[in-house]
Amino acid sequence: MLITWIHQTSCATFLAFAVIVPCVSRVVAAADSPSVVAGRSLVEWSAELQSSSPVARRRAVLSVGACGKSAVPVLTKALAHEDEVVRYWAASELGDLGEDAKSAVEPLRKLLGEKPIGVRIAAGYALCRIGQVEQGLPALLEGLQHDERGVWNSSADFLARIGPPAKGAIPTLEEAGKRGADHIADICNEALRRIRGVDQPVPSKTTNATQGDAAGGKANKKVSAESVFSKAFFDEDMSRFAKPAAKNKQPNVLWISAEDISPSLGCYGDSYAITPRLDQLGNEGVRFNRCFTHAGVCAISRSGLITGMYPVAIGSQHMRSQIVLPSHVKAFPEYLRGAGYWTTNRSKTDYNFPPPKAAWDENSANSRDWRGRAAGQPFFSVINLTTTHESQIRGKFGDTLHDPAKAQLPPYIPDTPVTRRDWARYADLLTTLDQQVAAILDQLSVDGLANDTIVFFWGDHGQGLSRGKRWLYDSGTRTPLIIRWPGKLEAGSVCEDLVCFLDFAPTMLRLAGVELPSHLHGRVLPPMKNGIAADGSRPSAVGREFLFGHRDRMDETYDLIRSARDTRFKYIRNYAPRRTYAQNITYMNQMPTMREMRRLNAEGSLAGAPAFFFRESKPVEELFDTEADPHEVVSLADRPEHAETLQRMRAALERWQEDVSDSGLIPEPLLVTPLKVP
Repeated sequence: MLITWIHQTSCATFLAFAVIVPCVSRVVAAADSPSVVAGRSLVEWSAELQSSSPVARRRAVLSVGACGKSAVPVLTKALAHEDEVVRYWAASELGDLGEDAKSAVEPLRKLLGEKPIGVRIAAGYALCRIGQVEQGLPALLEGLQHDERGVWNSSADFLARIGPPAKGAIPTLEEAGKRGADHIADICNEALRRIRGVDQPVPSKTTNATQGDAAGGKANKKVSAESVFSKAFFDEDMSRFAKPAAKNKQPNVLWISAEDISPSLGCYGDSYAITPRLDQLGNEGVRFNRCFTHAGVCAISRSGLITGMYPVAIGSQHMRSQIVLPSHVKAFPEYLRGAGYWTTNRSKTDYNFPPPKAAWDENSANSRDWRGRAAGQPFFSVINLTTTHESQIRGKFGDTLHDPAKAQLPPYIPDTPVTRRDWARYADLLTTLDQQVAAILDQLSVDGLANDTIVFFWGDHGQGLSRGKRWLYDSGTRTPLIIRWPGKLEAGSVCEDLVCFLDFAPTMLRLAGVELPSHLHGRVLPPMKNGIAADGSRPSAVGREFLFGHRDRMDETYDLIRSARDTRFKYIRNYAPRRTYAQNITYMNQMPTMREMRRLNAEGSLAGAPAFFFRESKPVEELFDTEADPHEVVSLADRPEHAETLQRMRAALERWQEDVSDSGLIPEPLLVTPLKVP
């Protein structure tokens, strides 16, 4: 599928305590000029710039930039590339190289005359970084006043990376931070803080404790369907999805979702957990040991779950954005309603696009759940529990039920009373969640539906603690998934297949007897296949080899990371290696553990795995053996004995990027600009 034009808006999120981290776009030292980047030399990556594949050439220009100052001639030449995305990245990478890129001044000046505002602000950034502030700054000031949030987000981010030389932008930044969006002040304040050289943020007016269901601000322009996706998708007869494809009885389905939790439950082997009812549910159903989301944060995770498509294929990959869905992509409950289901949601949506009205019969905190349906009508009810959200860990509370001294801290968290208290609080919230789940299941039994309802319990991504939520490590993407289907699924069984959130939509449609749309990226969950195929057959489970993940803009902080995982190894590709792991995200910085880590780092007393988070750059590639190293703290990417595995995982990731036409390789300011069809 080809993406050529997606209208994005975006905003940053919640301002909190932060300690300034070193400017992540510092001048690259001579040592930062590797001869090989992700398996290819500078010459090989340069050749890729002429590829007919948009994904390949955009991946190539970022990889060229990772080659350091030796790449300046190639990047300078790329400023005249016919692909404006390549021109943007070439300018941005030259800017990151700072004084080493002085030879590119004239070609960068020419880019200031380009029509796309995105290319102009990238050129302006580069000029400012190489000492041409008077020429470069006007483009960034223009970007701050642009109507599209993707443009002014990026302009503010560039100004933050420029630092004190951009002091002429202070009045415009102050004004931009008042534009009315809940979270945009954060990115403007980050820029102001770096430009002024102060270490205390401006207090945020944001009050939303759980980051909200949707970003506010200007709605996106309507997208021309023909200009975005290949025509084949729109030749498909959508009416066939509005009726059941099988005559089997349609089962009732109840989803219970939890926020920000890893499989930190007793039934998953966590001896610290007190979760008796969830443990019982695990013994009554199937426990999935390898369930992963594609992104370690709520809106991006839920965007893929509700559509059955990777967000990078539809443009919803940036946290706190509001896209317009392509017309052929639907929230899967719309199909269920068309097939006769009563559908309810209580009450979180947070999909990075407005919840379609056609998806839910009831969608509110006051939803009647299954009790609002007509007699005999099958139901699909979702109950979202926010008890375990990150914001609740750092809330005010007294003594903890769980003993902090017994907390099982992972090696990437420093062992202090503060971090142990956060971990104990997280465990306490899981116990409260367990009690809430018990109440829901009891109500289902009281209503006489326990034996006639499939129950799903899942978490929307990993734990809301430092180096968990927002990241592509298992701590951020591995989630619990338990499914109970009395009489159909073997009680107490375990599924070891790789499964992901993109599998939820096709599974639900298969259960309802609805024919699966061809554009879905997931597959029916293996244990659910038997006995429910539309043609009456009993297909065997076919395991997949890889799952994929992505990290893009997280609130006000830009990043570009991709991952591939098989049953044992995790491969991570950092396309923005000069951006430290420890970039400021003001909402994340409110967590006591994060504050503690920043304090210890500032004192110089942080060591080992926790200190790795504060390195001034990231490796281009990471590779972890998740069996030997479940916390993913020892990268094997540079070890010769793992070269074959590294190559296999790298190739799988690159194939996937091509398959989904990874729109994350298009910078956000250009996602609001029509792109030429390659």
